[in-house]
Amino acid sequence: MDNIVSVLQNYKQNPLELITLLIDITLVIFLIYNLLKISKDSRAWQLIKGIAFLIIATWLSGLLKLHILNYILSAIMNWGVILLIIIFQPEIRRALEQLRYK
Repeated sequence: MDNIVSVLQNYKQNPLELITLLIDITLVIFLIYNLLKISKDSRAWQLIKGIAFLIIATWLSGLLKLHILNYILSAIMNWGVILLIIIFQPEIRRALEQLRYK
């Protein structure tokens, strides 16, 4: 509770940081919305659901102190970004072309 109060006091003393935080949150929400909108009509939608499952499973395994499972899931997620870029290169290209022509 003290941590929340100190953060709020910091924003009260530095309102520019609050504005920066709001802009940051707005941009992240905008990017996530557009990513979901682009991927909704492609096979990437199944992948997004799978990634969400992996993130939740990794978080739960860490919370429940399942060390081996957490290590395996963390390793999969570390290499997963590279694999995603390789596997979904055509979809990434198509999405970037759509953004370029808008």
